[in-house]
Amino acid sequence: MKRLLPPLGALLAFEAAARRGSFTRAGEELGLAQSAVSRHVAQIERMLGLRLFERIRKQVVLTQAGANYAEVVRELLDRTEGATLDILSSRRGERVLHIATLATLGSNWLAPRMASFVKQYPQVSFQISTYRHGPFDFNTHKCDVAIHYGEPSWPNGLLHRLFIEDIVPICSPSYRTEIGLRSSSDLPRAVLLQQTTRPDAWTDILSHLGRQDINSLRGPRFDLYSMIIEAALGGLGIGAVPRFLVESYLMEGRLIVPFKCSVRSRYAYYVVYPEAKRQSAEVQSFRRWILAQARRTLLSRSI
Repeated sequence: MKRLLPPLGALLAFEAAARRGSFTRAGEELGLAQSAVSRHVAQIERMLGLRLFERIRKQVVLTQAGANYAEVVRELLDRTEGATLDILSSRRGERVLHIATLATLGSNWLAPRMASFVKQYPQVSFQISTYRHGPFDFNTHKCDVAIHYGEPSWPNGLLHRLFIEDIVPICSPSYRTEIGLRSSSDLPRAVLLQQTTRPDAWTDILSHLGRQDINSLRGPRFDLYSMIIEAALGGLGIGAVPRFLVESYLMEGRLIVPFKCSVRSRYAYYVVYPEAKRQSAEVQSFRRWILAQARRTLLSRSI
């Protein structure tokens, strides 16, 4: 059965024009004349029987239908490009293992350990990307395995617990000296660095210290723990972060735990993959490897 699709060249021209907001700039990107881009777009408009762009004062603006169509076309082109890159970059054309992780965990914990994975499983090619908090649908995201923080729940997913995190206060040595931070009694003078999606971090620490007199939600807010770590390194204030994310900084002395305090997180980290991939050799290799890395992280806490 013949597929009802516009020509690939027309789709590429339309997507570029939608993204750049200009037929001229789309043509420059694709090596086409502005008139050629216009003809490609007109071809799709005739096929669909509707306008994708409005021409306003020598500019092109997507109609609502055009914006909806552009989103779908861009996703399909991105996925096709990703599959092409997978084949071009992999050894002997084997499958690439797609790993999704939380941003700071990926950069501060996972990425530094991936050399070990490559040595143990040199035949497995992989790609690591980040995602926002919360389970996603494995059927609509190109992902084979994910690292999840939260409840042990993921629709149609198999979960294995990695570890529970310990939250500690951290700051730079210079910041402790600057504000005279000798104990938790000096916290009212400190700037509390907040993680947007983890508003309970300082609440738990201050409750553990018996300091309900301090507003646990005050202070600048950041989307990622990596931003809080950089802000603490720069001397902005004191952060409440998972200890395993800053072990190297603590060992180097670039960050310190200014007073003794450690609070066990309410949730845990898990490796998760779809049930349909329980027999995947690449997924199972990664599962075995990351569980071993998690055990080493837990062991280091007890030393």
